[in-house]
Amino acid sequence: MLHPWAVCGDNRIPVSDEEVRLTALRTVFHGMQFRADPLKRLNDSARDVRARDLFFPDAFSKEIIYKVTGKPLNKAESCAASDVITGKTSNTRQVRAKVFRWPNENDGGLLVALQYTFPGASPPMSCPSIGLLVHLVRNSADWEVRNKYLLETVHHHSVQMVQLLDLTGDGRDSLVVASQDGGAGEALSSLQVFDLSRGAFDELLHTNSLFDDGREVFKQALDIDRTRSSHGEQFCVSKTSLVNIGIALKPPRLTKPCYRRGQGVDPKDGTDDWLAPLR
Repeated sequence: MLHPWAVCGDNRIPVSDEEVRLTALRTVFHGMQFRADPLKRLNDSARDVRARDLFFPDAFSKEIIYKVTGKPLNKAESCAASDVITGKTSNTRQVRAKVFRWPNENDGGLLVALQYTFPGASPPMSCPSIGLLVHLVRNSADWEVRNKYLLETVHHHSVQMVQLLDLTGDGRDSLVVASQDGGAGEALSSLQVFDLSRGAFDELLHTNSLFDDGREVFKQALDIDRTRSSHGEQFCVSKTSLVNIGIALKPPRLTKPCYRRGQGVDPKDGTDDWLAPLR
């Protein structure tokens, strides 16, 4: 059993070379001004105020913070950079990132996971911060953006986990992400699995790792062994239910459901016009 944000093997550890990391970030935020603060850290971990057993860790709490200055690139950034009170727009991002080698692309591909806000802005709850996945590919001596995936922005404040895992047993790594979102009266973290074998973020699963709407409260952890035994045709979890139909379960109820490949996936997620360049 592997908790969704557990640490995995050496070959899946994020790139630590700062030159590679900066190259990746300068490619994503092309032409912008950068300033790193190597001694500063930010931890956006939080507990659900209603269900104290639900903890939302911050996967980027140990990452360097970069100040990235430049005009908003797209609708998502324009929203997150806005101030609903003054109507002004911020040009300054507070960026944290994890950079991985894209599976099976050797030194020719990078996977960049980003979490960032626009400090000083006061955006609506539809876009308080941005979680973004980016695929970079080497073009001769330069790097370019191949594709992007925007994590749900509604009530998004943090990313709980970003990890490469072999879920099929054939040595091919999938990307597993847990990312906070929600809505009125809800607190949750989405659990998503992406196939990377075609050089894109092909979503295979979209469910919840954490969920609380008052009437139902649960947490789910990905079961790697059971998932591998199905060769990735099903994604199996260990589910701990704390509240059911408004009734606290004491002790909590443990079940072990499996979700079919494609469960909860909407092809339009992550690639809508919010990522289109602003004109």
